[in-house]
Amino acid sequence: MVRGRREQKLKEYLQQLPGKERVKVICMDLSSTYRSLVKKYFPNAMIVADRFHVIRLIQRKDWPKNYG
Repeated sequence: MVRGRREQKLKEYLQQLPGKERVKVICMDLSSTYRSLVKKYFPNAMIVADRFHVIRLIQRKDWPKNYG
């Protein structure tokens, strides 16, 4: 686990993490920062949006405007 959500801290952690090339699936929220880090450090992994965040987005009134 990484303390905080700052991009630099996440990069530092992910750079030293072994076995990144073997990760197949990553379940995460829809943060564009997280998505770009996952694509960079886990090039073989498929990104799956976690259900909590998907449901929360659908329940928001601006869902059709932003995603539909």
